[in-house]
Amino acid sequence: MEKIIEDQYAEEIKKITNAGYSDISLKEIEPNLNTDFHTHDFDAYACVVKGKFILHCNNKKHVLKPGNFLAVDAKQLHSEKTSSIGATILIGKKYKN
Repeated sequence: MEKIIEDQYAEEIKKITNAGYSDISLKEIEPNLNTDFHTHDFDAYACVVKGKFILHCNNKKHVLKPGNFLAVDAKQLHSEKTSSIGATILIGKKYKN
């Protein structure tokens, strides 16, 4: 990860790392994203740092704004959406053996 990102988001990165997640990256998500329900092969823990990120999981809608964290377990069925402004998230991953 670039030093400027580490400096700008030091507090958020520390929280993600302290929760046991690594492989941290900054992800820009396009405006008006609307994915089908899907899963990942890793646990994810992320912080929204810009925009609005909407997660549908377990029959619930979670609207996340800057400063909000979210966790999604590996193999958890979910969908992802953004508004017309998109979103930027810091995401840490944890792979299971």
